[in-house]
Amino acid sequence: MAVTMSQFRQGKIALGEESTTPPVLARVSINDSTGAVTYGTGDDVALTNVAGSSVTGAFIASKVWNAVWNDVADFQQLDDELVFGKCYYDTASGAKICTAPCQMAVIGIASDTFGSALGNGNHEKQVPIAVAGWALAYVDKEYPTGTPLTNDEHGNLTEIHLEDKKNFPERIVAVYKKKEAAEFFGPEGAKIKVNGRHWVKIK
Repeated sequence: MAVTMSQFRQGKIALGEESTTPPVLARVSINDSTGAVTYGTGDDVALTNVAGSSVTGAFIASKVWNAVWNDVADFQQLDDELVFGKCYYDTASGAKICTAPCQMAVIGIASDTFGSALGNGNHEKQVPIAVAGWALAYVDKEYPTGTPLTNDEHGNLTEIHLEDKKNFPERIVAVYKKKEAAEFFGPEGAKIKVNGRHWVKIK
């Protein structure tokens, strides 16, 4: 299936395969340490036709508006701790936090600001990697808006060197926007802690 679920908090829409069973809304919760989704509990809502166990319904609309959240995420297998805003690189056993500057196989930023997500439920431990839009990320310092960024050895973003930009353009993770000044971001009842992160545009 192309989409198994898009979890939402006040606007995060749930999608899945087409089904002949009428879909219903079900409560879901997401474990911030493992990324695992539990159906039948929590403040989030998913579209499901199997009560409390899985998402298999279809959601079809000419337009779906997302009130607050800023990016699209793709859930990937995780073989490390889950730290939202850090950069991860891919391995055969799952995604890990980057440990070398401009790392080969860098796949992106772990997002807690996504408005829709793909691929959830395929692994016991997983990480939502931002693949489009704007996300909150750890950046080593403030940069002019539009500065291209790659990862450093701590899993943070940093300006990519001109030589690396020429030789490894696929390792540009994002483009810098600005530092988030607020301590929390999001609507009432669903705020996330910023922790000094910066807004970046995913590449």
